[in-house]
Amino acid sequence: MNSRETLEMAERKVEITPEKSMTEHSRDEKGASARRWGPGARLGVIGGLGEMGGMFAQFFRNQGYVVEVADRATEVTNEEVIQTSDVVVFAVPLHETEAIIRELAPLARPDQLLMDLTSLKTGPVREMLCSRASVVGLHPMFGGRTSSFVGQTMVACPARIDGEDWTRLRGLFTGAGMRVKESAPEEHDRMMSIIQVLFHMTTMLTGRILRDLDVNIEETLEYTSPSYRIEMSLLGRIFAQNGLLYSAITQMNPYTKELIEKFRSGLNLYEEWCDAKDLNAFVSDFERSAEHLGDFCRQAYRESSAILNLAVQSASQNKESARAD
Repeated sequence: MNSRETLEMAERKVEITPEKSMTEHSRDEKGASARRWGPGARLGVIGGLGEMGGMFAQFFRNQGYVVEVADRATEVTNEEVIQTSDVVVFAVPLHETEAIIRELAPLARPDQLLMDLTSLKTGPVREMLCSRASVVGLHPMFGGRTSSFVGQTMVACPARIDGEDWTRLRGLFTGAGMRVKESAPEEHDRMMSIIQVLFHMTTMLTGRILRDLDVNIEETLEYTSPSYRIEMSLLGRIFAQNGLLYSAITQMNPYTKELIEKFRSGLNLYEEWCDAKDLNAFVSDFERSAEHLGDFCRQAYRESSAILNLAVQSASQNKESARAD
């Protein structure tokens, strides 16, 4: 680190002395955070060359931040970024997040803001809270290849941050068109066990069964309905992405074991009913689930029917284009 960077750090640092009251310190930090944490502040992205890290590095540049990234291929180190930044964003692989935050948290200052972009929140937020910095956990409910933030959801866990500071930061995301859902870390992970783990695990198991049965997907598409084609497209979409990410999301969620037990008990019942040729048991189970889902079933039927109609129209147009060529 050169002398100019050292001087800049010294000028930004807020010293807490025994003579300064907590009220005065709180007031000083509040005013300083408005300057440091808003556009124009120095923001470091650890893991800034990955898809998600790169996307949010550009997002904050567009908002007017001075952005620096650290990654395996950069000369700038994680330690340098956390020493010179006002805001630090952790955008590293999920399975490495807690260890990296744990290593760097002791370097954080009270006048800094730490955030992360990972798919689980309890562990990363807990590690960030071991620092002296303010802490916000973030989970973008979209991938790093997203072309627009408009209409996307950002789950936020403002764990330790002044209310006014959080309001300003939140405004950056809503101003870009995102919907911000605030949550406690534990509540977030519980919801992700349903939104992510349940459906990712079902998809991964379906892929495993297709592999075990040596199913030729192209051949099945000769028999397909539009709904099957969409379901297979969603399955293929998952397997076209990062296997480590989806495996970590599934394996590391604290509520995964509970879901596995539910899978096991449900499959055991289905096996019993199948062996007993008990059609009524299947029907009764189906109807109880439909009753639990309530009005959402009719809403989902209407929405999915519209999607299916678009899919059929698109497939028809593609066939006509192929004939013309």
